[in-house]
Amino acid sequence: MKVILPCHCGHKFEYEYADEVEITPEVYSDIVNGNFMIVNCEKCGITLKPEYPVMFTYPLQEKPIKIFLVPEIHRNPFLAGKSQYLYKTTDRFVIGFMELVEKIEIFKAGFDDIVIEGIKYYILSKIENENDLQNEIFIFFNGIENDKMVFRIHGLREGEVGILNVDINFYDMTSEKIKESINEEPFKSFLIPPYISILKIYREYTDNLSDEGQPIDNPSKE
Repeated sequence: MKVILPCHCGHKFEYEYADEVEITPEVYSDIVNGNFMIVNCEKCGITLKPEYPVMFTYPLQEKPIKIFLVPEIHRNPFLAGKSQYLYKTTDRFVIGFMELVEKIEIFKAGFDDIVIEGIKYYILSKIENENDLQNEIFIFFNGIENDKMVFRIHGLREGEVGILNVDINFYDMTSEKIKESINEEPFKSFLIPPYISILKIYREYTDNLSDEGQPIDNPSKE
């Protein structure tokens, strides 16, 4: 896919990227290390990290799974149900590279992303009950370490990232709970594919945005 990429220096140049990508070990390494889809400006030489929609294929053992990357700039209209990307045929949506990395790490660990998102819901509920939250909280699964599930928590303190280790037995307990309750609130509001995310019920998004991230014209406004 060819696009015109603008640089901070004001220069615009043609940039070509693959809009369908298989997540091979090499692509996995580029994604998790922040090297996927980077380019240097032809004029000033600065490194740019654009974010364009891409359909990824992750090779799960049973069958490949399609993961569609929605650019971060389109998060609000996507959550508000006003995005063109909602009509894409895919197994999973992710918004932004951080969600893409998390999704890959979940599948790499052999986990069900629905269960992991359920665990994140319980973590966030506990945080809310124990803290007077002023910021929006973001929780990301970060892998397995010493037989513990590791989660990164953003937003508890300014400029800091919290690390939470959760016993792997909690995964099985949550899995059973979700099997019983996935068709009940609040679970059915955020655990039904293709976009599985607690942000669907916690994110405070602006719902008057178009898919380009610009305000939609309001004909009633003078």
